[in-house]
Amino acid sequence: MREQLRVLKHTAIGAFAEYRAFYTWQSWLVGWLLRLLMQASFYALVGRLLGSQQQVEYLVVGNAVYIVAMEACIVVLATVSERRAGTLPLMVAAPATHLTVYLGRGVHYLTSGLLTSSIALFTLPPLFGISLPMPQALLALPMIVLIGLAAYGYGAAVSCLVLHKPGRRWTAMNLSYLVLLAFAGVNVPVDFWPGPVQAVAQVLPLTHGLTAVRTLLDGGPAAEIAAQLALEAAVGAGWFVVAALGFAQVVRVGRARGTLELAA
Repeated sequence: MREQLRVLKHTAIGAFAEYRAFYTWQSWLVGWLLRLLMQASFYALVGRLLGSQQQVEYLVVGNAVYIVAMEACIVVLATVSERRAGTLPLMVAAPATHLTVYLGRGVHYLTSGLLTSSIALFTLPPLFGISLPMPQALLALPMIVLIGLAAYGYGAAVSCLVLHKPGRRWTAMNLSYLVLLAFAGVNVPVDFWPGPVQAVAQVLPLTHGLTAVRTLLDGGPAAEIAAQLALEAAVGAGWFVVAALGFAQVVRVGRARGTLELAA
């Protein structure tokens, strides 16, 4: 366990160093945060176009919370880039498992998503005439953390599908978060979709967590909020298990075929 934590620590340090090399605070604020705030505001303006303040609130909250799931899915790029760089053999030989490295590889994106989503949730509603119930609205912050973790596991699982085909990483990442945008209740309720799509939505991250946030902000019963959060945690745990099994399968196949050092 000590070796696992040590490797995870250094993996996270490397990830944040990479992020700092890519962004300055100025470029992050203007080029990333502002962009995502504008994205969420765009959907809110659609609600205004429909002439419904209820739709505006639904879209603002949904798209603000969605940001953390979207950024967590960028772990697809981080993990596949490690394989593309030819580091998988070193991970397999390391004192900790390759799973520890892969799961720690995108924590900078998760951290950015938690910050961006929290800022969006507490700054955009007042701009569109929406009053957040304070201080209970602050309870949405740990919910955003849970959603981010669940989406991170989902993104890690998706990355397993393209670890052997790095050229497809952008397609995999874009599809992973667009699926959440379309079907997890961000812009339209889950029950809008046909039954089979609703069933798929139940095992997607964000679906239950976003429902919990909406229920909290609407003053709904605590029991319903707790139930939705429990489902979100279960979904997230399930995706982490899938990711662990997927990473193990990549290594198993690589060893059997002698392709651990091959990136494509």
